[in-house]
Amino acid sequence: MYVMADHDSDAVDGPLRVYRRRPVNALARLEFALPRRVSSMLWRPKIASWLREFAPSIVHFHNPHPPGALKLAARTCAKLNIPYVISTHGFVEFNDFSKGFGSPRWQKPLLDRFVRRPLVEVAQGAARVLMLSPYETPILTGMGVPEDRLSVVPNGVDAYFLEILPESERLRLISRLQLPQGAPLLLFVGNHTVNKGLDVLLRSLSLMHCDAVAVIAGAIRSKAENAALIASSGLASSDRRFLFTDFISKEELRALYQSVQAFIFPSRADTLPLVILEAMASNLPVVATMVGGIPFEVTATEGILVPPGDPEALAAAMDRVCGDPAMRRRMGASGRVRVLAHFDWNVSATLAVDIYRGVIAAQKR
Repeated sequence: MYVMADHDSDAVDGPLRVYRRRPVNALARLEFALPRRVSSMLWRPKIASWLREFAPSIVHFHNPHPPGALKLAARTCAKLNIPYVISTHGFVEFNDFSKGFGSPRWQKPLLDRFVRRPLVEVAQGAARVLMLSPYETPILTGMGVPEDRLSVVPNGVDAYFLEILPESERLRLISRLQLPQGAPLLLFVGNHTVNKGLDVLLRSLSLMHCDAVAVIAGAIRSKAENAALIASSGLASSDRRFLFTDFISKEELRALYQSVQAFIFPSRADTLPLVILEAMASNLPVVATMVGGIPFEVTATEGILVPPGDPEALAAAMDRVCGDPAMRRRMGASGRVRVLAHFDWNVSATLAVDIYRGVIAAQKR
């Protein structure tokens, strides 16, 4: 496995050998002064010699970021006559970057040139595109990929989150978080970026009738940015209707899933969020948005879906969940059953291997 990283190293994980290689950056001397999301767009992998040395029968691209690096790697595969497949992680976000991230109008031509067009080129050249959900079909056909080259290979849930913790262990892990008592706790997990809709969640709190608390997990990137986010939502930093945990460990996250009443994910753009699967595995009802593959994860039996960017609709859905414990239990139990039935990494791996074999066989004919 080839991974772009901050340093060069080789490692072995069971039967898998992992090659981490530092990419080339044309503006390396300025990298320290640029935001990572900008400098990373300029990364280029040193992958051509690696592909020539190992001469793989097939290549699987997992992540489209940075798009320029992906395009270079795909073109190298084409020159070496190595077929490749690509998973659609990030395709929903990258297909219309401005929609999910609120980019200004003047950036749209640049985003189309340097984000979407490379993605389209790579998708069109792929032997197969492994979609995370069937809801991506219109995106891929809109990019010019024939339907007979599309397959659904969804994410699986991490079995770690299926384990129910003993009460003493759960309490030990969440002790430092000081969760409020006596009110329904609504959990958000994710980056504090525009596309995740955290601002919508904060604005919706003032519109709720239920006396609930939003527990917001995830690293705070800067105190100033966090303060601005809260202020722009019309809330005071001392408001008790929300609690930022800042960074939490994987162990704490599992305990947190098992300590709240519902999971909230108001994303503006997402392909197939793993955190939703983790919450469903933890017996939580889900309130989320009708974007990307989320409707593939969450049906009306497991939760409530609302339009993105709509704090009124989000507040109403959260009020419904808070006010009906029996519905929460039904949805939570149904969510765990759905995850176990449809989102299994072993099944997805088998699907992917069958696709590899079919592509390789076609290449030899």
